[in-house]
This record gives sequence, structure tokens and C-alpha cells, in this order.
Amino acid sequence: MDKKEQHPDLDLQARQLNTMINELSLFTRKTWLEWMPEVTTMLGLTGERFMVLFELNMQPDLSLKELSGRLMVSPPSLSVMINSMVDQGLVTRVPDARDRRRVLLRISEKGTAQFLRMEEAMEGRFRDYLGELPAEDQKQLGEATVLILDVMARILNRRVPEDGGQQRVDQSERKE
Repeated sequence: MDKKEQHPDLDLQARQLNTMINELSLFTRKTWLEWMPEVTTMLGLTGERFMVLFELNMQPDLSLKELSGRLMVSPPSLSVMINSMVDQGLVTRVPDARDRRRVLLRISEKGTAQFLRMEEAMEGRFRDYLGELPAEDQKQLGEATVLILDVMARILNRRVPEDGGQQRVDQSERKE
């Protein structure tokens, strides 16, 4: 028996998941990405620097190569920005505890404070946006968000080891 026969609703779920991701991408472009330039300017950041802080906040201790891959920019281009961010105290370089030849990038306390100010400003925009929605849409969106976040947290904090079982991985150890 193949997987389709075992789980006939997987095709529907896959289509729904793909549609949801497409809709969330569109929603992101119409909200977050539209608001970000004004908010970053207000805080004295560029969008690119915010994205560096965002990535290092989500996944600390990335190499320049790993970070450039996530941001889809070349390592040499990113290196110039990182040097400036280190000089400004937003990012620090730390030796890799497992491989002393490698240097990892980490968001600093100052970078974290700047990141949190940006997050607060964006949350304020979302509060305004949500306040304009009908109460029933607010309620349903809130309930759906909690469910999706719960499932995503479980999925992203697991990996499949070689023995085929599932093993929880501490979020700080997670590598994508």
C-alpha cells in the first residue's frame, strides 16, 4: 500500500498548506514589508540590517556563509555590512566552541534592544490593522494563529534521527 492509499487526505492537506503559505506571503508583502521601510527609518536602521538582526535573533551563532545563505546575498557583500554592524555594537563575533577556526556571528545586547524596538513598532502597526477588522475576523484569526504557531513550534523543534524515531531538539541547537 503506497502513502496515498494510507493517507488519502494528504493531497488536500498539501494543497491547503501550499495555499496558506502563498496567502501568508501575499499578506506579508501587503503589511510587514510595506510598513518596514518607514519603521526602520524611524529607528535608524535599514531593512537589510533589520533582516540580519532578525536572522541572528531567530538563530544565534551563524557563520557568515550560513547567514548569507539565509539572506540570499553573497558573503562578500554581507561581510561589509557585518563589519559595520560589529563596529556599531549590533553584532558580535564569537569563536565556534566546536571548531576554533570558525567565527560565528551573534546579535549583541544593543542589537537585541534595537530588534525589540523594531518588533514593538511592527506590533503596533498590526494592532492598528487588526483594530480595523470585524470582531469575528479578529477572533477567528487569533484562534487560528494560536493553533498554527503551536503546530509550527512542534514541527520546527523536531528532527528525524538516523534510527527513524523522533527526537526533540533544543531550539538553540536547531540548524536548518
